Amino acid sequence: MSATVKYLSQYAEVEVRELATWPDASRYQHALVIPAYDEPFGFIQQLLHRHPTPDSVLVILVINRPDHIDACAANDQLFKTLSDTLPIQWAQGTLSLYGNPQRGVLCVDRHHHPIPKKQGVGLARKIGCDLAAQLIADGFIASPWIHSTDADAFLPDEYFNAAQQLAENSAAATYDFQHRRGKDLTSQATEHYERTLHHYVNGLKHAGSPYAYHTIGSILVLNHKHYCQARGFPKRSGGEDFYLLNKLAKLGAIEHLTARVELQPRLSHRVPFGTGPATLKILHALEEDQPVLSYDPVIFDHLQECLATLTAAITSAEPPAAALLRLPAITQSALASLDFPQCLKHLQQNPNPDWQSQHFHHWLDAFRTLKFVRFLQAEAFPPKPL
Repeated sequence: MSATVKYLSQYAEVEVRELATWPDASRYQHALVIPAYDEPFGFIQQLLHRHPTPDSVLVILVINRPDHIDACAANDQLFKTLSDTLPIQWAQGTLSLYGNPQRGVLCVDRHHHPIPKKQGVGLARKIGCDLAAQLIADGFIASPWIHSTDADAFLPDEYFNAAQQLAENSAAATYDFQHRRGKDLTSQATEHYERTLHHYVNGLKHAGSPYAYHTIGSILVLNHKHYCQARGFPKRSGGEDFYLLNKLAKLGAIEHLTARVELQPRLSHRVPFGTGPATLKILHALEEDQPVLSYDPVIFDHLQECLATLTAAITSAEPPAAALLRLPAITQSALASLDFPQCLKHLQQNPNPDWQSQHFHHWLDAFRTLKFVRFLQAEAFPPKPL
């Protein structure tokens, strides 16, 4: 049994079973997954009337609300807009297919069947991508790539074509992105937040980390086979994109696409952390005429030295434990806080340098790298003005 079949049969969300009666004539070239909670209905009209490809596209729209919210008028309006403007083609359970063979909208109703609060947008993305993976596996969607975005995204003309250039064995890719510029304070705060994101990823690139990529759910394209192998989006109310990419990076390359997705600056209440809350914090700093802070660049110098020293030791068959002692005391403390001795024990189990190098980078993954950076920030290098 392949990993794809196993995942779809054992771990995919229940909505996948409702595809059993999917109409044979409904076949599309691409799949685009969008979670929608409390979104203005205009975004779906913009998406359908200005679509970035002449190819056929199935938009999988997961209209949802968390179970601690009793009502959502924007969701109700979105349902009404769909039914008023698009012909319905098929329905089964929570699924309804609107549109035509060129532009389809598969609406998933998780509004009247609300999502557990703690599972939030992660579950919404997982439902949509699980459905896309099943339709790809069944031959109803031709492209093997699942596109993931959000309602505030404006897709470039080359959006879908760009993904077709990806290597078949790549696990995922991220599009370039930029928030739309404006003179209002929210736009300025969002621009500062965007700069902090680039500062962090550029720091990882400088350090030589294999996890130097952006983790934004609205700019992702996923290889459906690797997505299934990683068992889909984690069911979390935030950070679901970060944790999925962290798993995918251990299965294949994370590529970068230069096609640029534009994002609408906004203050969001949808998730407990991420763009919305971070932008709000920066907005308050700007209102108080305070500098916007980010990581001291010297932290990434320490990370670079750490990665280079330990990788060189593995390559030259030097015991990593001996190389560790050459690193600065603060770096040794950061690694100790991550239980690096446990990693050393595993490295001793196999003398093969290729295996050791892979194991080391899988251990010092995106999550532990972030903890390493935050340890150095807390203990020695406080934030500096961006």
